[in-house]
Amino acid sequence: MRKFLALALLAGACGCGKTPDLPAMARLETYAFSPASSLESRMTAVPAEVLEYFSAEDKRPDYASYLPTPEEKQLLLDYLRLLPPVYEKVFKARCVGIYFISGFTGNGVTNWVIGPGDKVYFYLALNPAAFKQDLSQTLTERERSCFKPKPGWEVAVAAGGKYKGLLYALAHEAAHGLDYAAGVSPYTDDTMPERYRPAKCLTGNFFPGVWQGYRQPLPAADFPLRDQITFYGLGGGPRLELYQAPGLYMALAKSQFASLYGARSWAEDLAELETFHTLTAVLGQQPRITLKGPDGVRYTIRPMDGPAAARAAVLRQLLQKVPLSAF
Repeated sequence: MRKFLALALLAGACGCGKTPDLPAMARLETYAFSPASSLESRMTAVPAEVLEYFSAEDKRPDYASYLPTPEEKQLLLDYLRLLPPVYEKVFKARCVGIYFISGFTGNGVTNWVIGPGDKVYFYLALNPAAFKQDLSQTLTERERSCFKPKPGWEVAVAAGGKYKGLLYALAHEAAHGLDYAAGVSPYTDDTMPERYRPAKCLTGNFFPGVWQGYRQPLPAADFPLRDQITFYGLGGGPRLELYQAPGLYMALAKSQFASLYGARSWAEDLAELETFHTLTAVLGQQPRITLKGPDGVRYTIRPMDGPAAARAAVLRQLLQKVPLSAF
C-alpha cells in the first residue's frame, strides 16, 4: 500500500486541533462522487492528480490511464460480490473511484480521501494486467519479486486457473477500503494525519494481540528476516536471496500470518487474512507455494494450513458484525 508521504511531514507540522492542508487528491471535491451513482460508473479514467502522483512517486512517466471494457467492469462487480455484503455496501457509500493504471508497479493501491465532517472515503488504483493473468500467475509474480533472481531456483504459487488475478487485487484492496471507512484495525495508514484515524478499533484486541506497533509484531509473532521482506522492487528491494527462502517460508508456515506480504504491517495482515480466507475457506482455491532449487523441489507450504487460518476465521466473524447502517 502506497503512502501519501508528504502528509506524514504535514501532519507532524500541524499542531493539535489544526486541520491539515490536504492536497487535491486527498479531498473529496476533487472527485465526481455521488453515493447514488453505480459502481460501474465509478470505473473511469484516472484523475490527473492521481496519475501524476503515482508517475512521480514510482518514477514512471509511462503510466497511463486504462479504461476497462464492459466485460471487465462486470467481472470486477462479480468478484466484489464474492466477498461479504459489507464490502459492496462500503464501496457504494465511500468508494469515490476505481481506476486502472497501465504498467502499474504491483497489483493495486487503496488511498484515503477526506470529505465533509472529516469522513473518510477511498479510491482504488489497480493494475489492469490482473484482467489477463490468472490467480496463480498474479501471486507467483508477487512472490518472486521478494527475492533476487538466481539461475536454477524458482518460487511459484499455485492457486488454480478458475479466477483471474483481479480477484486477489480486488479482495486485498477492498479490505483496505473497508478498514479506512470502518476502522477495522487501529489505523490503516501510518502516514495518515491522526485527526482522521478511527477513534476506536472495531476488532478490539485482534491486532494488538499480535502487533506491538504498525510495522512491528510482538516478539512471539515475529520471525527472522521478516524485516527484509519487500515486493516489486519497492523499498530498496529485493533484499533477500533465494537460498534464504526455505527458512523464511518454514517460519511463515508456523506464524500467525497468511503470507509474507501480510507480515509487513497490521494493515497488510488484515488485507491478506481476509483475502486468503476468501480464496481458501470460501472459494476452495488455497494458494500453495513451492520453492524449487537445482536439485528439484525443496519446500512446499500452504500458509492457510497454519495458525493464520484460525485468525482469518475470527477476523471474518468480526467483520460480519460490522453494521451495514454504519455507512
